[in-house]
Amino acid sequence: MTKETIIARSLRLAFSGAVAFGTIAAQAQTNDAPMQRVEITGSSIKRAQAEGALPVQTVTHEDIAKMGVTNTEALLQQVTAISAVGGVPSATGVGSSTYGEATVSLRGIGGSKTLILVNGRRLANYATDGTAVDINAIPLAAVDHVEVLKDGASGVYGSDAIGGVINFILRNNFNGVEATAYASGTKDGGGLTKKASVIAGWGDFDEDRYNITVAADVAKDTTIYGSQRSYAKNSWNNNGLREQSATPSGAITSFIPNTTPNQFGVIPNTLAALGKGLGNPLAPNNCAANGSEYDANLGTCRFNSAPYVGLVPQTERANLSASFRFKLNENNELFVEGFHSQQKTDNNSQPSPYSNSFLSTDSAFAAANVYPSIIVSPSSPYYPAAWLAANAPAQSGKPISVSYRAFDAGNRSTEDMAKLSHLVIGMRGVVKGFDYDVAYTHNSSDVSESTQQGYSNQVALVKLLSNNPAFNPWAQYQSPELAKQIYATNYVGQMIHSTLTNDALTARISGDLYQLPAGMAKFALGAAATSEKLDLNPSAAYQSGDISGYGGQVLPLSASRSYQAIFGELNVPIVQHLESDLALRTDRYPNATSTNPKVSFRYQPLSQLLVRASYGRGFRVGALPELNNPQTVATTATFTDPVSGTSGQFNQTVGGNAKLKPEKSEQSSLGLVIDPVQGLSIAVDYWKINVNNLITTLSPEFIVEKAAAGDSNYTGLVQRDAGGNITNIYATNLNAGSLKTEGIDIDARWTIAKTANYGTFSTRLNGTYTTKFDEKLPDGTVQQSVARTIDANGNPLNAVANGGVIFRWKHQWTMDWKYQKWGVNLTQNFQSGYWDAARADSATGTDAVHVGAFSTWDAQASYSGFKNLQIRAGVKNLFNRKPPEVITLGNYFQGGYDPSYYDAHGTTGYVSATYKF
Repeated sequence: MTKETIIARSLRLAFSGAVAFGTIAAQAQTNDAPMQRVEITGSSIKRAQAEGALPVQTVTHEDIAKMGVTNTEALLQQVTAISAVGGVPSATGVGSSTYGEATVSLRGIGGSKTLILVNGRRLANYATDGTAVDINAIPLAAVDHVEVLKDGASGVYGSDAIGGVINFILRNNFNGVEATAYASGTKDGGGLTKKASVIAGWGDFDEDRYNITVAADVAKDTTIYGSQRSYAKNSWNNNGLREQSATPSGAITSFIPNTTPNQFGVIPNTLAALGKGLGNPLAPNNCAANGSEYDANLGTCRFNSAPYVGLVPQTERANLSASFRFKLNENNELFVEGFHSQQKTDNNSQPSPYSNSFLSTDSAFAAANVYPSIIVSPSSPYYPAAWLAANAPAQSGKPISVSYRAFDAGNRSTEDMAKLSHLVIGMRGVVKGFDYDVAYTHNSSDVSESTQQGYSNQVALVKLLSNNPAFNPWAQYQSPELAKQIYATNYVGQMIHSTLTNDALTARISGDLYQLPAGMAKFALGAAATSEKLDLNPSAAYQSGDISGYGGQVLPLSASRSYQAIFGELNVPIVQHLESDLALRTDRYPNATSTNPKVSFRYQPLSQLLVRASYGRGFRVGALPELNNPQTVATTATFTDPVSGTSGQFNQTVGGNAKLKPEKSEQSSLGLVIDPVQGLSIAVDYWKINVNNLITTLSPEFIVEKAAAGDSNYTGLVQRDAGGNITNIYATNLNAGSLKTEGIDIDARWTIAKTANYGTFSTRLNGTYTTKFDEKLPDGTVQQSVARTIDANGNPLNAVANGGVIFRWKHQWTMDWKYQKWGVNLTQNFQSGYWDAARADSATGTDAVHVGAFSTWDAQASYSGFKNLQIRAGVKNLFNRKPPEVITLGNYFQGGYDPSYYDAHGTTGYVSATYKF
C-alpha cells in the first residue's frame, strides 16, 4: 500500500466534499511520491481525485473546534441540509417518550432514512425507538472529521440511505497525548456545561507497524427551566395569539356512570360517557387558589405549566473509544476499533394531571372495579352547591367529576440511561493489486428509564381522593396528612428496559478492471449478512397503563430478523475528463427483496470546472418496532376538538403495523463546482427525492379535523361517546401516500486576501434552499409543507405535525481571520420566515400567522502562542437574540417558542484549552 502524502491527506480531509482546487490537483500530479487512492463517503472504490460525482460536505477537526460544540447533535445542527422535521432534537424530548434520544434528519425526510456511520460502518439504532441512531452516543473527542453525503448511497451502504449519509471518521493513527478542558455559562442562568477529554496514541503505523489510539471524554450539561427565560414563562398570552394551557385542578365535569348491568347482572363501576365540561368555580377571580391562572383566551382557570418545564434536559455523558492497527506486512493490516458511550438524561416537568379523559384509558380501573374519575359527592364539605345551582342547575345536588393537578405528588422527574457499544474486528489491505476489507461488526444499544417522582399509580390515587371529604380540589396543596398519602401513590422505579443488537459480517474487494482509451476502469464487489434483535421490556406498571404521565400502556416486544445484501460498483472513464460510476445492490429481508441501482457522472473539462450528476433508487423495510409494536392507547398533544369545542389532550391508539409495505424512493442530483478566480470556489447542487409508500403516522389533530369535515377516509378513525366527546383516535403506523422534496445546496468559499502583515482573510457560505416538500396523504390530499405548518383549511400539515419547520432557506455564513498565532471567526446562522398555525382566537382557524426571518451570530477567538497549548474563547448568540413568539401545533411541553430550532441557552460564553504532550 502506498504511503499517504501530505497533499493526498490534505485533499482527503479538506476537499473531499466541497471544492476542487485545480492548482492543488495539478501540484499533486507532479509530486514525486504517488498520491494515495482514498475512499470517499459514497463509493467503495478508492481514487485520488478530490471531488467526486456526489456532493459530500466535509466538516474538519478544525471546523469542529471553531464551532465550540461539546456533542455531536450540536455539531450537526450547523449542517444546513439537516432539518428538525423527521428528527428528534433532544430539547423536544421533555414530557415525551423519547427516553433521551436525539436523531437527525437529512432533507427532513426522517431519521430512519438518514444513515449514520462511524468509519463507514453502521451502528445500532436506539433501543426504545428502533428506527434511528442516537447521534449523541458518538464520541466527539475521537472524531477526526465528518463527511456528509447529501445524496442517497443505495449501492454502497444500504438501500435505506435515502436521505443521505453522515460518516464520522475517527482518529486512528494518533501519537502523543492531547488533553482538552471546556466550560461554558449562559447570560440568563442555567445551562452550564463542563467537559474534559483526552486522546493518547502509541506507535506510528508506518514506521513501527502498529498504532494504538485511545480517547475518553466526560461532560455534564445542567438544565434550563422555563421560569429562567422570559419568553418561555407562559403557556399562553392573553392577547389571543396562542393558547397551550394545561389541565388545572377543580375543572368540573358531569359524572355519568354506567347503569347497564353486564352479563353477570352486575352494574360495573364504569363511565357511560366522559361527561360535559361545566367550568371551574374559581374562575375568573381566584384561580391562584389551586395553583392555576386565569386564561382569558378560554375564559376559565388553566394551569400554566411553562415555568416548570425543562427547556433543555440535564445530561451527563461519558465515552471511551479505541483503535488498534497492526501491519502484518507492507500491504496488509489487522485492525480492531470501537467505542462505548453512556448518557444519563434527567428530565423534569410539571406535576401530573388527572381527568376523566386521561383516566378512562387505564384498564386497571375496570379490573379494580373503580370508577375512572375523581368524584366529589354532595356530602363533601367542598361540594360547590351554590356555584352549581347558579351555573349548572341540572347537575346541582348530584355527584360531579373534577380534574386534579397533583402538586403534592411533586414535579415529574425521570432518569434515562442509554448505552451504546460498537466493535469492529477485521483485516484490510492489498492482495495482487486488489484492495480488500473484511470485518465483523457488533453493535448494542441498551436504554432504560426510571421514574424518580411525580408519577402516581392512578387507581391508588383515585381511590384515595374520590369521595374523600378531606380532599379539596380547589386548593393547590392538601392537608399535610393527605399530602403525604398522595405522595405515597407515586411509582418510583424502572419503567422500561430495552436492548437492540445487530451483528454483521461484511466483505468487499475493489481495484483496477480494464484499461480503456480514456483511462482505467475500476470495480468493487461486496456482500453483507446482518442479524438484528430487539427486546423491549416495559415494567409491569408500564404494561398496566396505570402510571400517570405516560399516556397509556406499553406492551413487551421481542422481535428479530436476518437480512443479506450483495452489491457491485463500476467506475468507467467514458472519454477524457468524463467518467461514470454505476452501482447495483440487492437487499433481501424476510418479507421483501429489492434490487436498486445508482448511476453518477463526473465531467471535468477544466481544472476549474466540474459538472456532476446522479440518479438512484432506494428501498427501506419497516424497522422492527414499526412492524411489530403492539397497539396500545396513549394521549395526544393538546388541541381543540372542532365538534365538542373541548381543548385538551385525547386518547389515541398507537402502535405497529405488520402489513406495512416497504418504502421505495428515487433520488437525483445535478451539480456544478467552479473556481472562477484563484482562491474562490463555488459549488451548486440541485437535489430531488421522491419517496413512495411513506411509513408514517397521521397527526391526531389532522385526523379529527378531517373526520369532523365528514371525510370518509377519516371518520372511522375517530370514536365518540353519546355526548360527542372523543373517546379514541386511531393513529397507528401506515403507508401514507408519498413525499416529494427538492432544492438547491450552495457552498461558496473565498480566500479574500493573504498578507504577511495582516494575515489571511477568508469567508464561506453554506446554504440550503428547499423549493418543494409535498406529502401526499391516503385520501389523495397533497400538502405543500415548505415554510408553513397548517394548510389553507387550518389543518395541521402531517409532515411537520410532530415538530419542526421546513425552512425555505437556511445558511451559515462564516468570516475568518488568521494571523500568526491568532485566529478569529464570526458566524451567522440564518433561517427564513414561515407561516405558523392560526391564532388561538381565530374565528376560522385558517388565518396562519407569519413568523419573520431569524438569525444569530457566534464569535470565537483562538491563540496558540503558548508552547503546546491552544486557547479558544467564544460567545454563541452574541447579541442574545430572543426567539420569535410562535404558536406551534401543541407538540412541545415548552411554550412561547419553538425548541426544535431555537437554543434556549441564549447568549453563552465559553472557553476551552487544549494541551499537547
